[in-house]
Amino acid sequence: MTDTFPVLYILMRNDLASMNAGKACAQASHASNALVHHFSLKKAGEREPISENSHALFEKWEKETKQGFGTVLVLAVNECEMRFTVDAAERYGLVSGVVHDPTYPLRDGSTTHFIPLDTCAYVFTDKNDPVTDLLLGNFPLHP
Repeated sequence: MTDTFPVLYILMRNDLASMNAGKACAQASHASNALVHHFSLKKAGEREPISENSHALFEKWEKETKQGFGTVLVLAVNECEMRFTVDAAERYGLVSGVVHDPTYPLRDGSTTHFIPLDTCAYVFTDKNDPVTDLLLGNFPLHP
């Protein structure tokens, strides 16, 4: 797999006025953890089979640094784009998912509500795969 370039793409929603930089950082962390959890469940035999290609790509991604992570790009999307992209990624057999935060904080005056909300998503793929550009090439980097 020397010609592959594994990348975790995080699709961060840009249509939420409450999604400030701190919340976006937290949600991106959730997405990274969701990817690692996805593969750890596979190792434990608790998830449907993951293609050998995806597994090898993930192992390469993990070895990019001594801390066990590789390249991550955060892209800006609205909710519709996020859902459409994850659905399409799944049809192509890519490891992907939507991050659901059961306690997303939403401030209303002096009161903070904790609401369930789909905040972002992730797609794990080879940057050099033409499907990657097709699915993700039109989204800008998140500011």
